[in-house]
Amino acid sequence: MAEKDKNMALSHILAAIGRNSLKPPGTLFSGGLSAEAPFFPEDILVWKSSSDRTVSDVSIHQRMILKIILSGNVITAVDGVRIPMKASDMILFFPFQFHSTRLLCAPSEYSFLAITFTEKTRNYSPLLPLKNHLLTPDADDAENIAGILRAYLRRERCAPETGVLALMDLLFAQRRKVLRRESAERTPSPVPQETADRISDYFRTHFNRQISLKSAAAEFGISEETLRRLFHKSYGEITPGSLIRRLRMQFAVELLEHTEEPVARIAEKCGYADAFVFSRAFKRLTGTSPLRHRSMVRRLPAGRNKDSDPQGN
Repeated sequence: MAEKDKNMALSHILAAIGRNSLKPPGTLFSGGLSAEAPFFPEDILVWKSSSDRTVSDVSIHQRMILKIILSGNVITAVDGVRIPMKASDMILFFPFQFHSTRLLCAPSEYSFLAITFTEKTRNYSPLLPLKNHLLTPDADDAENIAGILRAYLRRERCAPETGVLALMDLLFAQRRKVLRRESAERTPSPVPQETADRISDYFRTHFNRQISLKSAAAEFGISEETLRRLFHKSYGEITPGSLIRRLRMQFAVELLEHTEEPVARIAEKCGYADAFVFSRAFKRLTGTSPLRHRSMVRRLPAGRNKDSDPQGN
């Protein structure tokens, strides 16, 4: 893409943001744009980075996040893949992906726009071609981003559905570009290059079941040592066991904060056969018990909860 087109796309985005602060929301699960149509994104939230929230250590989220670099140069690491990014570049983070940012510029020179959303059925498979790819908006994409911003900011009497449709147009336009590019670049290879990604996806989709290194290796028809090596290549120092624990705890936090499920049921949904084991694991990671966490988040006394804490905390 010509540099002129990229600069024009970035100008559209910056103009749409204008003087609005777009501060990070207090919660990522309410207050965003929504639509009732199935398979459409919902609960869309938008914010622009601030000086104290531009760079973090390794992050993991339960939502989809479209990150658009507004200024500066960085290297984004996602699932062990290092992707250089500059102004107007985009990347889409999927739920439970590990990602981090390393600045190649002064902190004051770096800023980004984040568009996060969920999907009613949590079916993100149509967007899988975008996973771990550098994305670049053209003028049409930039207009869709501007449309999302106008709807989110309630500008020009924009209906929320306008922003939802604009986000869908943006995502599927990028999907078509990636598929066309991959089709043109694809060359035969005797070794499947997607093995590491498939292993990562397997752990993300099976973390709430009784799985082991042995059963995962058998699933892919490889040895446990080969799985360790491929997994290390994808995740660095993060082991399969630590990934599974993190994924389970992230899911547990979401259920505790946004459902009325009893702790025993949450433990079961997260892959724990015993609520006591789950509560101990949760407290080791968070420093508090599941029920106390739920009460603190909702600012309610622990006595208001219907279920009892298996650890008595």
